[in-house]
Parts: sequence; C-alpha cells; structure tokens
Amino acid sequence: MSFNTVRRILPLGGCGILFLFSFVACTSDEDGTSDNRLPITFSCSEDGVTRAEVSLSEFISDFKVYGINGDISGSGNAATFTKKNTVFPDYQVWHTENLANTTSTNTANWEYVGIVEGASGSEEQTIKYWDEKRDGHYFWAIGDFSKSGGYDYTESTLPDPHVIEVENITQMDVQDDSKCLYFTKPKYVPKSKYGQPVTLTFLRYCSRVRIGFYEDITQSGGDKRYKVVGVDFYRVNDDGTFNTNELPTTNVSLRGNFVNEGKVRLTYTNASFKGGDNIDNVTTETVPVENGTSKYMDFGVLNIAGTQSGALPTSSSEALFTTNNGSQYTKVLPYNNTEGLTLQCDILVRNQNESQFTQQNVLASIPAHYTNWQPNQSYTYIFKIVTTPDGAAIILANVEVESWKSDGLIEDEWHNW
Repeated sequence: MSFNTVRRILPLGGCGILFLFSFVACTSDEDGTSDNRLPITFSCSEDGVTRAEVSLSEFISDFKVYGINGDISGSGNAATFTKKNTVFPDYQVWHTENLANTTSTNTANWEYVGIVEGASGSEEQTIKYWDEKRDGHYFWAIGDFSKSGGYDYTESTLPDPHVIEVENITQMDVQDDSKCLYFTKPKYVPKSKYGQPVTLTFLRYCSRVRIGFYEDITQSGGDKRYKVVGVDFYRVNDDGTFNTNELPTTNVSLRGNFVNEGKVRLTYTNASFKGGDNIDNVTTETVPVENGTSKYMDFGVLNIAGTQSGALPTSSSEALFTTNNGSQYTKVLPYNNTEGLTLQCDILVRNQNESQFTQQNVLASIPAHYTNWQPNQSYTYIFKIVTTPDGAAIILANVEVESWKSDGLIEDEWHNW
C-alpha cells in the first residue's frame, strides 16, 4: 500500500448533509469517447434537517469524492468486486451560488471539472462519465465544513484498500459543527440502478454521551418515602484517582480513558467492496497523539435543585440528565474506552419528616463493553439509586445506543441524520 503526499481539505461554500450524485445512462463507442455520453453531475439536498435555528447546510463547504467501478464475481455473500478501476481519484467538489446549469457538469451549483486543487497529483479534474460496461460502481467521500485552513491528511492510492488518515482532530473540534470532520460509508450502485440518483449520507466523526439519574428508595416496612435531594460528585485527578480532599460538586466527572487529540483513520477495505447493498462498509479508528489522552472528562451538571420537586424522579422514563452548555449531550471523540467509566459521589437523602442523611463515597461504573464509542452514535447511560443494607447505592439501570439524531430546540423532537 502506498500513500500520496499530504493534502488539505479547504472550505469553500455551503450545502446540506445529503449529497445526491446524479448519473444518466448513455451509450458509448468502443473506445469510450463518444460525444453522446452524458457527464456525472452533482446536486445536494438538506432533507429538512435543522439544529436550533441553524441549518446544517451552513456547515458544509466542500467535499472530496472517490469512486471506482468494476465487475461482480460470484453471487450472494460470496460475491466479490473485481477488475476495479478508479473513476474519481480524490476529486474535490466545490459549491458556488448562481452557477447552476452554466456548464454540462454543474446542475445544482456544484462543480468539479477544471478544479486543480483537489485532483490527484495536481492535474486538472476532468469530466467523468457513467460506464455501462461495468457491473457496478462504488462512491465514498469526506467533507470539511468551514474549518479555517482545513485538515491535513494522507491517503493510500486507489482502488483498494483505501486508507485516509486525517491529522490533528481535537476534542474542541467535535464541539463545533463547523469544525467537525464528516465522512461517508461507501455506496454501491449496481448496473440495474444506472441512471438513478445516488445518495451519499455524511456521518459525523463524533460521538455524544448523556448521563441520567433516578431513584427507587423506599422505607422498609412502611409507606414513608425517602427522596434523593442531592447527588454531588468528586473530581477526578490527572492520575485517575478521585479527589476526596475537596468537597464534591454537582458537576459530573467520570474516570476513564479519553482522547483530547488524535489522528483519524478511515479504512475502506476489501470487505467493503462486495456486490450488494448490505455491506459492512468502513472501519474507523482514533489514534491518540503523544500526550493526547486524559484520565477524566466532565459530563455536565446534575441540577436536582432546579427540578419542580427538588428531588430526583422515581422512574427511568423521567430520569434527570446532566446538562452541558444547555444540552443533555456531551460530544466526544470516538474511542474504545477499554477500562469503562467510573464515578464517585455523595448522596443526600431526605424523608417526609425532613430528616436526612448523606451516603458518602458511593462508586458506580459503566462496564467497558458499553463504552466503545463509534462515530455518529448517541450513548445514553441511566443510573438508579437504590437502598442496600449499608444505605444508598447506585447501579447502572439502562444503556441505550442509537444513531445520532438532531438535538433541536425541543430535546425530544429528533430527526434522523
């Protein structure tokens, strides 16, 4: 496998999260140069996705598209994609307003013909045509959205395997949609679908995590209720120990392995290039830089005092979540947290007679098999406070993993990405 020179993804314009690649079937002479061939054109749609009064389309500037064609050998799960030929070798697609239909390759303000910056080597990008002689085509892309200066990256030569390594992605980058790296899974187009628009869906190279709490404490042998009116968390030191010398606060600090800065590796392997729509696509990895990891991360504030009852809710469906800059979710770099996550806290419990007690230094953990964070996924961890012979304890009650959905003005009004 050989790697090309370092490239840079440069911001140029704006568009939505879904890109439609329109291909029109045509006929061609034996030498493949007939004038009646129609070019590959690009268009774009937003799919109605918005985030808190800001259209996601504002974050997309330009993207690099890759494409290969080939033939299918075998059938079913044994089918492989052979005789691969590069169609799009790292082509950059630029957005410019008010230029739609001014050239044969620009039907929706997107153009790639004539661009030099994004072409392999520094050759001028040329028109690409649909090849009816091949059984199928694959396309995938990476995007950069308004990040000043763009990302430096290296890549292996096409067609397969194709490895893209993007440098210097930080925890700060993933907090801002305009600085987040986006990528697609490969899309396979069989000959039976030639001439139909091809949709590539961009995914965020970012995960998000939210943490909730509720209680299930009752007084043994009676009908009086205890209420959890406070949970305060101990800060995690740089070495991963809990700082019990300081008073705990409502800020939730978790111990684990976190990446503050790392290199992103996207690998489109042989397993991805098989005929059929249900393929296992692309593998991703965050490789930490030297001194780019941390033993702790803060996940927002648990504001029990701000609830209507002044106490934790008593059901999982009404769990109280931490908030971080107005959102229940904390954005993180994807990473396999092999040690799991741990918190330490004090729990303040009060009964109906207003007497109360504090259970100190309570530990709770999220096992490692729940903390392999993947790009474009949302992770929900819900803890339940229960009674034990020794007092109060916290147990992990529920874990949810789902595709990232938009956190709009209303937290529960979710849209698929």
